[in-house]
Amino acid sequence: MKRHGKFLKLTGAVLILISILLAFGWFVWLAPVRHIYSIGWIKSHSHRALWEEDQKSVGRIGVTHDVGIDIGKWGDKAWATWIIKHIKPGQNIASCESSHVGEALADITNHQLEPNTETWRAWWQTNQDKTQVEWIREGFAERGLVLRDPLTTNNIIDLLALSHLATNSPIYTNIPVYLHGSLRMNAFRWLRDSGLSPWDVRDAINGTQSDVLHQDQSQLSIALIDYAEWYGINWDGPGKLSFRKDFDTHFYFEYTFVKINWFAGLTILALALVGTVLWRRHVLK
Repeated sequence: MKRHGKFLKLTGAVLILISILLAFGWFVWLAPVRHIYSIGWIKSHSHRALWEEDQKSVGRIGVTHDVGIDIGKWGDKAWATWIIKHIKPGQNIASCESSHVGEALADITNHQLEPNTETWRAWWQTNQDKTQVEWIREGFAERGLVLRDPLTTNNIIDLLALSHLATNSPIYTNIPVYLHGSLRMNAFRWLRDSGLSPWDVRDAINGTQSDVLHQDQSQLSIALIDYAEWYGINWDGPGKLSFRKDFDTHFYFEYTFVKINWFAGLTILALALVGTVLWRRHVLK
C-alpha cells in the first residue's frame, strides 16, 4: 500500500509538472507563433505588432514560410545579415522549404539575384558595408532608374510605372516574374519614405507638362490607385527607410491552430486535474 501510495503521489506530481510545462510552452513560449497564424489576432493588431511577433517567433522556432515573407517586407540590414549567416551552400533560397529567404533578400536590398547561396554571398562580400538605402538606390540605378534627391517628376512617374507587375518596362528585363513584386514594393516605399503621399504624387503628375509626361495617362491613373491602396495599408507600418523620420504611433493554418489551441488547453487542464486528484488521494490516505 505504501508503494502504491508513493507511486500515486509521484504520478500526480509528474502530471502537474507536465501540465505546467505544457502551459508555459503553448501559452507563453509559442504565443508569437499562435498569433502570427491567427486571423483574429492579426485583424485586431497593427503591422508593427505583427512584426514584433514575427521576430520573436524566429528566435523561438526559426523562420517559417509567412515570417520569411514578412522579413522581406519589413526587415532591415540587420535581417539581411542574419539571412546571409544562416543560408547553406547549395541551398535554393527561393523555395517554400527555405521560407523564401532569397525573396526576402531581394526585397530588403532591391537586388534581384539568382536564388542560391553562392550568388548572394558573393554579392554580400562587395556590398555588406553599404546601407539599406544605398542598396535600394543602386538596385534601381543598375536598371537605368537613377533617383534624385528630391525626386524629380520623371522619377515619380518611373517609380509608379513599376506598379504594373506584368509591364514591358525594360527595368524588368531578366528578372524572374516572382521577383517583380520586389521592385514594386521598393518603388512604393521609396515614394512613401520620400514623404510623398498619393495626393502629393497626383499633384506632381497633374502639374507636369505634356512633353514630360511620357507614360500613358490611364496607366498612370491605375498605378496611382495601386500606390494609394498600398499606402493606405503601409503608411505608418514597420520597414521604413532611414531617410524618412519614423513614427511611433494572409493566413494559413488558422483553423488548425484554433483546434490545436483548444486541444492544448483541455489537455493541460486534464493533466493538472488528474495530477491534483492523485496527489490529494495520497495525502488524504
